[in-house]
Order: sequence, then C-alpha cells, then structure tokens
Amino acid sequence: MKRLGYLVIALAALALIVSCAGGAEESAPPAPAEQSGAPSWYLNPPAAEDAIYGVGSAKMASLDTSRRMAISRAREDIAFQMNAQIEAAIVDYAQESGVDDNNQVISFVENISRQVTEATLEGTRPEEVDQGPDGTIYALVSFPKGNYREAASEAFQRNEDAAFAEFKAEQALDYLDQQIEGE
Repeated sequence: MKRLGYLVIALAALALIVSCAGGAEESAPPAPAEQSGAPSWYLNPPAAEDAIYGVGSAKMASLDTSRRMAISRAREDIAFQMNAQIEAAIVDYAQESGVDDNNQVISFVENISRQVTEATLEGTRPEEVDQGPDGTIYALVSFPKGNYREAASEAFQRNEDAAFAEFKAEQALDYLDQQIEGE
C-alpha cells in the first residue's frame, strides 16, 4: 500500500511539473551572430563578381583605435583571400598496448599552421562599420577585383625584372670567375 501512495505522489509531482513547463513558449536558439552581437555580414560576408570582401573586428581601449584596427583586420582578411602561402603540418600519433581486455591507448594529435601573405591593397573601401553591444567594432571592407588584376600584373612585372637583374648578376659573377681562372 505504501508503494501505491509513493507512486500516486510521484505521478502528481510529474503532472505538476509537466503542466508548469507546458505553458512556456519555446523559442529557437539565437543564431551565432546574434549571440555574439556581431552583424550578420560579419559571419557571412557578401560575395560579388566585381569585389572581394573582408571582415575584421576589434575591441580596444578607445573607439578610434578599435575602428582603425577592425578596418585593418578586414584588409588583412582580403589579403589572405588574395594571396596566402599556407604552411601546415599535422602530427597524428596513436599507440595501443596491453594484453586481453587490459589495453591502454595513447593518442596525440597536433595541428600546426602558419599563414603568410603580402599584398598591396590600393582602393579598399570600408563598406560598413558597426559597434556591437559589448563595444566591439566590426568592419566590412571591399576591394575591387579590377584593382587586384592590376596589382597582380605589376607584381609579375616586378618579379620578371628582378629575375632579369639576378640573371645579369650571375653572368657578371661568371665573367669574374673566368677572369680570375685565366690569370
């Protein structure tokens, strides 16, 4: 009989909990951008046929420094999209030893990467600069693809000139070696 009493009390408590919880409206969890206070374009930058977009953020001591840093980071984002040399290494190590059901596993994973870029970005333009609720400044910067083509052709020209100068220097050194050997 005592069990029946405990069962009735447990069912009544469960019914009370369910009825209280049932009245609450469930809302969808906020999107990641809403959680951080970042504008929607920060996590999903626009894409266009005629421009490359970069985003950056900063939260520094002064508003002016935060704005400058966010725009600078957005330009850096564009530079990485245009020309990034990526060096990466992944080390994955696993060892298992033991007898029968007494096995031990040691697992180690290390991921190392370094990205280096160099680009001249003449013509970048801040499209949007917003301030988040926590004071973080978010910047969206655009770079016309036409400017990218010009910068790439100039870099190619400079590289070709440098290669020619290097060739001429090697010729001069070879000539000097020949003169020294002839004496």
